[in-house]
Amino acid sequence: MATLVFRLKYVPDEEADDIRQLLADHDIDFYETSAGRWQVSMAGLWVKDKEQAEKALALIQEDQMARAQTMRPISVGQWVLGYLQHARQSPAEAFFTLIAIMLILGLSIVPFTLWL
Repeated sequence: MATLVFRLKYVPDEEADDIRQLLADHDIDFYETSAGRWQVSMAGLWVKDKEQAEKALALIQEDQMARAQTMRPISVGQWVLGYLQHARQSPAEAFFTLIAIMLILGLSIVPFTLWL
């Protein structure tokens, strides 16, 4: 049975290429799946052999820890700018995300406003 070793959703192409190269450099056989046209499938890198999957997970974890140390924290302004760029790339997902947030906030606040 195949093991998912790396999810590709929201991963920059450069990072995904680095992970692919890391697996190839260590002779780990993997295959890739895409999210599909409607973005409902699991986009990721998979390894069939259990021993190789464990090795791949350890290598990827080391790589991710090294990346985390080189990253800098983002400000609220950068976060908003990033969300707006995401909204421009996939407006339907951004719209439904905002609707879901408003619905959850509304359902959370309504019980308290009924007591007034």
